[in-house]
Amino acid sequence: MITIKVNQKDHQVLENQTLQEFVEYLKIQTNGIAIAINSTVIKRTDWSLKLLQNNDDILIIRSTQGG
Repeated sequence: MITIKVNQKDHQVLENQTLQEFVEYLKIQTNGIAIAINSTVIKRTDWSLKLLQNNDDILIIRSTQGG
């Protein structure tokens, strides 16, 4: 198991887990979100290629409409 931080909360995940697998585990709506790992935005097309690393700092941002 490794420890990652997601939106300032610690999570324990399996080693060799991809970002795509983690997003599916969280069961969050993926439309309108952006994800950055260690301050670098990860393109959605790369989620299945990006392996999570111990101590990664992940930020999940949801776009909102307003006016």
